[in-house]
Amino acid sequence: MNKNDEQFKWLLESFNYIDSVTIIDNKGTIIYKKRFNPRFTDQENEESNLWATGKKLLEVFPSLDYSSSSLLQAIQTGNLIYYEGQSVLNSQGKETVTNNLTFPIISRGRIVGAVELSRDDTHIEKDLNSTIIRTNSKQRSEMMTAAYSLDDIITVNDRMMELKHMVEIIADSSSSVMVTGETGVGKELFVSSIHNASKRKNKPFIAVNCAALPENILEGLLFGSRKGAFTGAENKKGMFEEANGGTIYLDEINSMPMMLQAKLLRVLQEKEVLPLGASKPIKLDVRIIASTNTSVSELLSEHKMRDDMLYRLSTIVINIPPLRERKDDIRPLAEHFVKKYNREFKKEVSGISEDAMKLFESRRWNGNVRELEHAVEAAVNVAESGEIIGRRHLSAYLIEEEHGQDMIPAMDSSSVLPLSELVDAFEREMIIKALNSCGNKIVDAAKLLKIPRTSLQYKMQKYNITR
Repeated sequence: MNKNDEQFKWLLESFNYIDSVTIIDNKGTIIYKKRFNPRFTDQENEESNLWATGKKLLEVFPSLDYSSSSLLQAIQTGNLIYYEGQSVLNSQGKETVTNNLTFPIISRGRIVGAVELSRDDTHIEKDLNSTIIRTNSKQRSEMMTAAYSLDDIITVNDRMMELKHMVEIIADSSSSVMVTGETGVGKELFVSSIHNASKRKNKPFIAVNCAALPENILEGLLFGSRKGAFTGAENKKGMFEEANGGTIYLDEINSMPMMLQAKLLRVLQEKEVLPLGASKPIKLDVRIIASTNTSVSELLSEHKMRDDMLYRLSTIVINIPPLRERKDDIRPLAEHFVKKYNREFKKEVSGISEDAMKLFESRRWNGNVRELEHAVEAAVNVAESGEIIGRRHLSAYLIEEEHGQDMIPAMDSSSVLPLSELVDAFEREMIIKALNSCGNKIVDAAKLLKIPRTSLQYKMQKYNITR
């Protein structure tokens, strides 16, 4: 995949959550600007659009010049430009951080202007920077401890018992491990167990969610930076340096941008990391464990990851089966969760009735163990001490699905509703179900729905869905 392919891939993946479009002529005058960011009111967006149109780009954004503006570079060079983390100040001194894809407009062989599609990452940049500033390295390591051991993996299933035994065998190896399985199957339990069963258990354990961070921030967070590498850069250890001697866990590795995958390959091959702005690499002793909710064969066939990096990461593969393929685990897991939430809520719920357990064992559990846990948590919440959980204590959606009730209200043959209203109602219901299945974790729900995280956040605002 060449650079242009990556840029167009970004465009296709990001099109439904682009925040603004800007068009300039070949003299640098803004002839069209449209911002449609859901974080702002319609009035704020409209005022911003009207205020900028007809003015020179450098007048609206005085912190830019011809060397730093992707729009001006496009009309100078005639090239397609992909710019990440562009930080600009408008004439009121307000900072904006964007990722931009910029096209020159060419008519009869002459450049007549440029159009730029932007995604606003200002709020993400500020939130992450303030978090990093507030949190020193010691606190960050304490926050990301490996919380689980093999004893925490509750199972009677033969395949799962084989996987637990496999963890015991490979725990002390330094080889990379790929843990695969659907959302909610318990990948983090196996990852933690590998670290805690190894000779590295008293060394750092650092976890990074590759899907939760934009590319320009993820690179500095993983590999670190040296003063002067970019505007405002300081000497900061990356996650790999912090994990030296221990384990680094790269969750949702398939979400890592291709450019960063190339840098990660160097870490895997050379056992060293080159911080941003550094001239010399740093030698490392870090075990890498990665996870994905897609099988290795699917990642290879769909080219979602570099083949060479995937082979390096997949030295050892642990594929966790979904709950629907190990129904014998439903009963012990449900009973375990009753005990867990009895302790947490200081209750004495007696157990689960056979009627309720039959319902549990008949479900597919698309949200896997996580969905089962939240179903039991909800039931323990509403049951009184001394009671046995019955169907009346279960969430309504479990009963509705058992009876096959439609999520869209029934209509008689003569009634007609606008299609858009039906689609919205169905979409809202699916989002609520996904959030319930994933314990209100937006990243996981977005994966379940197969849409970008930012699209899910926008739709939650649109349909007034709160967690």
